[in-house]
Amino acid sequence: MSIHIHHISKTFGSFNALKNVDLEVKTGELVALLGPSGSGKTTLLRIIAGLEFADEGAGSIEFHGRDVTHRTAYERKAGFVFQNYALFNHMTVAENIAFGLRVMKGAERPSREDIDRSVTELLRRIALEGYGQRYPSQLSGGQKQRVALARALAVGPQVLLLDEPFGALDAKVRKTLRKWLRQFHDETRVTTLFVTHDQDEAFELADRVVILNEGHIQQVGSPAQLRENPTNEFVADFLDCVMI
Repeated sequence: MSIHIHHISKTFGSFNALKNVDLEVKTGELVALLGPSGSGKTTLLRIIAGLEFADEGAGSIEFHGRDVTHRTAYERKAGFVFQNYALFNHMTVAENIAFGLRVMKGAERPSREDIDRSVTELLRRIALEGYGQRYPSQLSGGQKQRVALARALAVGPQVLLLDEPFGALDAKVRKTLRKWLRQFHDETRVTTLFVTHDQDEAFELADRVVILNEGHIQQVGSPAQLRENPTNEFVADFLDCVMI
């Protein structure tokens, strides 16, 4: 699923969070949105998800050529993973993963047997087989994040969006989950965008990195391209590299 963002702007009162942003994400890419606090990266992710809307008349968003600018998050079929996991503490791991499938309406809702099969397969993919009847309080932070990811994937999203997915975890767990997420993405090939302020995380995980500052995209490129050829002083300073 490709994503095309055309001339998107977003204001909150007098604050310009995004200013005329253009971005193209190719089908199957893993893309990082990187920048300092307040750069607009989370706002952009939420607008792509349909959790926020761009300013009226300010640009458009297309999923694989289909205009979704005014569509809801549900209509966009985007999976969203929050930094704080947002798991339901009164539900088991299996019930959390199945939640999105069970609340589907009418003919969209799979049978109980199909839901059970999907949950079993996702537990295998996130390496938590045997954990289905546990509760979130019985899991580590890294395990909770994997369950949150499985819940987002259960409904078959066209796009997967992650907001600082490892921000609440310690350095050792973050490093392990980075490798796991990259492998997981290579298996599923779901178009994925994630927000991070961690340069190492962005450069280790992403096919391409989008660097934002003050609501503007400063540069887009592969990790190697950004390191070797920063296009302006902000990018060079932010990445601590030398402009040629």
